Amino acid sequence: MKRVLLAALALLPAAHARLAAAGACGGGHGSRGGSGGHGGGGGHQAACADTSDVVGYRTCTRFGTWGSNLTLPAISFEAGAIVRRFGSLLDGQTGHFAHGSEAFAYRVIEPVQRSRRALDTAALSTVRASVSLPRGLYTALEVDFGGLARPGHAETEMLSTGVFGSPDVAQRRGFVLDSLATVGAHGALGPGGLGVELSGGMRTVSYGFHSDYHDCQQSMSILAYAAVAEARARGELWLSPWLTAGVTVGTSVLEKNTWMGGLYLGVHTRAFGGER
Repeated sequence: MKRVLLAALALLPAAHARLAAAGACGGGHGSRGGSGGHGGGGGHQAACADTSDVVGYRTCTRFGTWGSNLTLPAISFEAGAIVRRFGSLLDGQTGHFAHGSEAFAYRVIEPVQRSRRALDTAALSTVRASVSLPRGLYTALEVDFGGLARPGHAETEMLSTGVFGSPDVAQRRGFVLDSLATVGAHGALGPGGLGVELSGGMRTVSYGFHSDYHDCQQSMSILAYAAVAEARARGELWLSPWLTAGVTVGTSVLEKNTWMGGLYLGVHTRAFGGER
């Protein structure tokens, strides 16, 4: 019996050494790397890598390193398509064009029988960048560009004539550019979020016209500018922690019978926009 106990005691140091080697990071090479590191003999500690899916230990980094992006500002980038209906800017505008050596001037007027301002309908592409502020507030910059799908009807009045009389001038479609700045408030709601905002900026519209005069044809345009102020509501759904799909609707606070609506996709630098 004494011989058995003495043999067991003799095996304890070897078993302890094996357990220490198995517990070291890096498998069987841990004992050599560990001795070099602690001994200060110029060796380097073995690379610590784990092939498991345990978050925070895959490369033996500090737990929670995956959340380092929380130091980034909550920024979102959105792109989509919108439809706007707004008052025509043509009434009272004047234009000039030339056919050969003859120059002509004309003025655009709305039909007198209309009881309200003519309305333009535009289909636009939109690009927007927003930055989150404290307490659910945010600010954004937006650019919308597209074409006049249905310009408000207007008539032309010639202010000059030529040798063969007056040209035949017809209204065509045009282009729209909106440059807007936005402030708003947003809050999480279930799998998505809701927001309200006020946008303001400048609208530039290029109205196209076509002139036909004595076998000579020419296209020209009139540029018109106007201030924009819109009140909007937005709703969005999280497709992933970084991607949203949303809808926006609004109306002008400067004129009646106008509206806007659109769809967009958004990409975020913070998971769920930093709101969860």
